[in-house]
Amino acid sequence: MATTIAQSTTKTEMMSSTDISSAPTVQSVLNFYAPPDDGSAPYNVVATQERNYRQDARIVGIHDLRGYETLPVLDKNGFTFDLSAPPFTYGDFFAKDGTEKTEFIKKEYYPRVQEAVKRLTGGSKVVIFDHTARLPNSARTPVGRVHIDQSLRAAVERVKLHGGDDPDLVNLYVSAQKRFQIVNYWKPLAKITRDPLAVADARTINPASLVSVQHRYPNRTGETVGMKYDGGQEWYFLSGMDVTEAMLIKCADNKRDVPAKQIPHSAFALPGQTGPGRVSIEVRTLVFFD
Repeated sequence: MATTIAQSTTKTEMMSSTDISSAPTVQSVLNFYAPPDDGSAPYNVVATQERNYRQDARIVGIHDLRGYETLPVLDKNGFTFDLSAPPFTYGDFFAKDGTEKTEFIKKEYYPRVQEAVKRLTGGSKVVIFDHTARLPNSARTPVGRVHIDQSLRAAVERVKLHGGDDPDLVNLYVSAQKRFQIVNYWKPLAKITRDPLAVADARTINPASLVSVQHRYPNRTGETVGMKYDGGQEWYFLSGMDVTEAMLIKCADNKRDVPAKQIPHSAFALPGQTGPGRVSIEVRTLVFFD
């Protein structure tokens, strides 16, 4: 399939609408999951380009939520925005030689992320289990592939790994007697002019389109999720995000009756994009509820 990107921005006709699907759109390519040719179980290797499954490139409409920022709801759509994010920049988190200031990030940024995630989810406790900075010309560039960071099964394993030292309490979350979520707190470290992040509205995801993918670390194997294209998914992004804005993306939720349990995301190319490569940081959090 040809993947030439055409710009197609609709007029904003209903700025007073409470439905995010009224937001204008751009046309771009998203890369969906396609199975391995040999029928084997799909896998990818962390921090490398190695994987055994294929990509299905599709041109889709992606709604721009600039002007609609306050409308997405985490438990309905699977994502929301923090419009007062900690305003850290690339220069705060990286030395002049490009070395990451990991301890500074953990000391200064992590507590602010925990506070924001608690405020926006209503959780009683937030545990951060890792972070990743995405930089051009690095091993961890923006991922231009539709995916979810953890499967629901892998999310339970994260609870076992990071849920604390009380086995009885951990078991309450593992057995879904108590609620937990995994929420990705994603923030630019400079104003975004290329390769923004798109997310799918949970209400438009058919569970049959989701496929578990082995996520191979050097010392263990986790599990992520790919998504097949089905034509019914609706996609969203926030144009021109700066360092005071962040997106919360729900990767897992063990509450049985919640509309949004997990949603996929992907970087994509803006039509005619220019400017420096995107720099961003994502912090992955476990959110526990009393």
